[in-house]
Amino acid sequence: MYQPVFTQPPQSWRDWWSAVRQFAAGWYGIAAGEVQGYDREVDRLGRQLGMPLSPSIHEWAAFATDLQHAGIFGRAFNGDSFTLGWDSDMQAVTLLTLLEGDVCWGAHQAHLGRDDPPVDLWHPARIGGHWDWWRGFTPTTSQFALQYLIAHLVYPGNPAAGGFTTTVPPAPEIAGQLRGIGRTSIDLGGEVLIEDDDLVVLAGTSVWAPPGEETGTITVQAAIGATRIDSVPQLLVDLARRGGGWSYGAFTDPLHR
Repeated sequence: MYQPVFTQPPQSWRDWWSAVRQFAAGWYGIAAGEVQGYDREVDRLGRQLGMPLSPSIHEWAAFATDLQHAGIFGRAFNGDSFTLGWDSDMQAVTLLTLLEGDVCWGAHQAHLGRDDPPVDLWHPARIGGHWDWWRGFTPTTSQFALQYLIAHLVYPGNPAAGGFTTTVPPAPEIAGQLRGIGRTSIDLGGEVLIEDDDLVVLAGTSVWAPPGEETGTITVQAAIGATRIDSVPQLLVDLARRGGGWSYGAFTDPLHR
């Protein structure tokens, strides 16, 4: 059974990555592993580029390798490709490429020396066969890993027994009500992360919203573990019903008890 990890806001890149590792370990039943901030391939890439690379990029590669060794990287990242490397079009170190090959995430050269650099998103240009910058995605590399893990928890074959994503009109009370259903909550940029036993909820301005489509609505993502199938908080039941029911998982009736 998953138990809350983010009992207090992490204060450093190392604290963030320790929490990300514990998050993955709690949901997937694997060893969390130690935060090293070093990866041989990232070190080799940095020497090729003539610059030391961020310890958080090192840890992204080390974390991905640990998930691969545990046999869950494909599930945790929904089949998308770990693509560590330098891309001269982007002027960035690439981190991950969508399975379909039409989206790539990376850390721009200007930020590679930061402890935990922001992650941007690129897509293929319509003409010329190169990558075009699309927008900023997350403020740090560690949060990129966390956002990706949360977004894919409820995909088929993953550990959550059910879950949903829905949008609701702006309502300041929603965040407070959602906080009330969990044992812990922290602010995550424009979102709030709520956790409880076998439960994680992320609510706010979604990083997945296409550029120009941030309408002010609140996006709610929820993943519910097996022990909570018969005790889903009523607020989540109501939100799932509003969004058309559970999007994925072992149960599909938002009124399931």
